[in-house]
Amino acid sequence: MQSNLAPAGSIKRRRIDVSADTQDYSPSKGGASAFPQPSEAHAALMAGGLGGSDDSDGSEDEELGPRPTMQPRSENDIQGRLRDLEKIAIYMAQKTRTTKKAKKQLRVELDENSTHVAQLELEKGVLTTKLDTAEKQVHKLQSEKRQCEDELEETQRKHKSQMSQMHDDQQRLQKDVAGLRDELEETRTNLKSKRSECTRLESTVSKQASDQIELESSCRGLRAKVEQLEDVVNEREIRIAELEEDVATRSHTIEELEAKLRKEETMRRNLHNTIQELKGNIRVFCRVRPLLGEEKDAAAALPISFPSCEDNNQIELTQTSENALGRTTSKAFPFKFDRVFSTESTQDIVFDEVSQLIQSALDGYPVCIFAYGQTGSGKTHTMQGPDTISADEKDAQVLGIIPRAVKQIYQNTSKLAERGWEYSLEGQFLEIYNETIQDLLAPAARATTTGKQTKLDIYQDSEGHTRVKNVTTVSVDSAERVHWLLARAAENRTVAATNCNERSSRSHSVFTLYLQGTNTLTGESSSGVLNLIDLAGSERLSSSGSSGDRLKETQAINKSLACLGDVIAALAKGNRHIPYRNSKLTHLLQESLGAGNSKTLMFVCVNPSPLSAQESLCSLQFATKVNSCQIGTARRQAAS
Repeated sequence: MQSNLAPAGSIKRRRIDVSADTQDYSPSKGGASAFPQPSEAHAALMAGGLGGSDDSDGSEDEELGPRPTMQPRSENDIQGRLRDLEKIAIYMAQKTRTTKKAKKQLRVELDENSTHVAQLELEKGVLTTKLDTAEKQVHKLQSEKRQCEDELEETQRKHKSQMSQMHDDQQRLQKDVAGLRDELEETRTNLKSKRSECTRLESTVSKQASDQIELESSCRGLRAKVEQLEDVVNEREIRIAELEEDVATRSHTIEELEAKLRKEETMRRNLHNTIQELKGNIRVFCRVRPLLGEEKDAAAALPISFPSCEDNNQIELTQTSENALGRTTSKAFPFKFDRVFSTESTQDIVFDEVSQLIQSALDGYPVCIFAYGQTGSGKTHTMQGPDTISADEKDAQVLGIIPRAVKQIYQNTSKLAERGWEYSLEGQFLEIYNETIQDLLAPAARATTTGKQTKLDIYQDSEGHTRVKNVTTVSVDSAERVHWLLARAAENRTVAATNCNERSSRSHSVFTLYLQGTNTLTGESSSGVLNLIDLAGSERLSSSGSSGDRLKETQAINKSLACLGDVIAALAKGNRHIPYRNSKLTHLLQESLGAGNSKTLMFVCVNPSPLSAQESLCSLQFATKVNSCQIGTARRQAAS
């Protein structure tokens, strides 16, 4: 009987209770048909995702439609080419999201299959343990059978011996019948006893024979179950091999999709930079401050108007004067910029236009955004937001460009981390007051014994980047960190009252964010810098009513702004020498202001009040000069 059983060492043994019915693992209650089959969505994804991974750049996507192409246009049709490129960029962004969604679904199915494989391994161990237990029971029953056979053989031997003795006694009695009658009764009694014992032994032998038959039947049943369990184990092993092969295939598909995402990220950066270059590497936005207080009642009489146009890029200022005869005359001054924001424009609308330049800084380009205008025109509100921001308002719509820019950068770096990019961000906050650089983040311990800060000098490092010696550099490790920077800088910044504004900024504030990025998968690197500047109020001495220290401050402010105008004019003329070193402001911004690989945006902020019409006219005229400046193509900086 042992020869028909599987060898005991052919199956791995585990100490697990096998009291459960082995019918739970038969084909009728699960078996091979109980395994989950790949979903239709997965089959469709494998058919579509793997089949079209090589030529997806030029094929037609069922959900996104045909890929936009560049339409034949004339060389002067810049706007048309720009729209074609924007459509392509939108299409590529949508395609990237679709690919990420497919990647996420494949990862979920991979986790499910891994869990299923683990469950099958556990079931295999349980079945192996049950098989070992059944073999042990068979060996035990066989041992009991041999013991019963030995006992039967001994009983039969004894019975045969007793029968032989009885036969001898009978012969002896027959011979001595006459002399042994007295012993006859005793002999009969003994005979009866022996017959009774013989009957009992025969009954025992019959019972043992019946038990042997039952044991043989049980052995046959166990043998059949063992064979059935071996078939189930073989089917499980085949299914496990299939699932492992499927897992390997899907892992390879995921790697291909990740490589495709990295390639499309590089393409997106190139397309994004091309769009920014077509828009201009020096751009000018005009923003008219929202009406305050009594200005809302006199909105109809304000000198600022916005001609109706599709691009929202025109503004008109009407100046009223009185001639020698006492007659009032009006003269309209129309201006056109890259974008004009009316008094109704919110911080969200303004930042939506700026966000593309913030992305350029993350891609590795020097970017400079500065707010220009007279005091009280809303420069600080545009760049930073309100003077004080409560904890509940940090994500509100009142936040300015600086906190929104840092938040956008952190959101994008989190997404790029999935494609192998790692970024480090460091920030500094300076002010230029009376042509002296001051550190707005410097602790008290940094001051000298005279009560003044350590001298801060501008220099160029070994990589050609403009830096400041002894400046406090803070690691910006979260988007909320920038609120602390703004609050600390606001405490130290120089402000004073003038005729134009009771809290006029008397210095230029410069927030600089250095972005160092490295791709651990492709080896790429980038080094970008983002300068966000809130310039001091530009105003004539006669309008500000300054005297004493305020007069000296106004003269220093106007001088630095004049130097900024000289730099812009030199760039517009294409001069070989650009007078960056004529002021601390232009020297500090040399890398991001008009250089061949930089992108510059100027916000000209306008006060809508009739009393500020002349100052607004001067600001708009200066902004027109800046808007006429053209520079070369921006080059992406790679970190050394």
